Amino acid sequence: SSLPPESPPPAMAAPVNPESEQRLQTLRHVIKEAFSFFDKVGNQTVFPEDVGIIMRYLGQFPQQTELVDVILPQIQNDDENVVTFQAFEELMLRCMLDHKYDPDDAETLLAAFHVLDPDDKGWIDTIQMRDYLSSGSGVGAFTEKEMNEFLEFAKDKESGDSSKIYYEDYVAKLYGTVEKHIEQLYQDARGGPKR
Repeated sequence: SSLPPESPPPAMAAPVNPESEQRLQTLRHVIKEAFSFFDKVGNQTVFPEDVGIIMRYLGQFPQQTELVDVILPQIQNDDENVVTFQAFEELMLRCMLDHKYDPDDAETLLAAFHVLDPDDKGWIDTIQMRDYLSSGSGVGAFTEKEMNEFLEFAKDKESGDSSKIYYEDYVAKLYGTVEKHIEQLYQDARGGPKR
C-alpha cells in the first residue's frame, strides 16, 4: 500500500505571486490608513458605529442590516464596545479580495430607479425620493444629514433644478466619483502622485 504524498516543507511551498503580494500589501496600507482616521485615541480601535463608514470609504457597501446582524457581531469586542484594527483588517481583506460588498453595478441601480419611475420620465421628484428614503422601505432610513448630502449630490447642477433627480445622470456621477475615489486610495497607498 502506498502512503499519501507528503506535503512539501514550508520553504518549498509554491512561490507567492509578487503581484498578489503587492496587492495584499497595498490593501493593508489602505485599510490601515482608513481605520486610523477613526482611531481617535490611537489605540488600534474604533467604535462599532464607525465600521460602516470606513467600509464605504474603502469601496465596500454592505446593507445596514447585514452590517448590524452579521459583520459587527463577528468583529466587535463586546467587553469594551470597540472594534480592533486586527479584527477589522481581517474582515476587510476578506471582503475586498472576494469583492463581497462591491457596489452594485450601474444597471442594477438604474433598474431600482426605474421601479420608482413607472412612467419612465427619466427623473424622480425630490420629495418622493425624500419620503422613500426616510421611510426605510427596504433600504433602511437615511439620517437627515445623509438625506441632505444625497440630495445635494444628486441634484442637477447645470439647471439648478433641485426638485427632480435625473437618475441616469446621478448614477453616472456616482460611479465616476466612486471609481475616482478608489483609484486615488490605491494611488496614495503606492506612494504615487496626488491629484
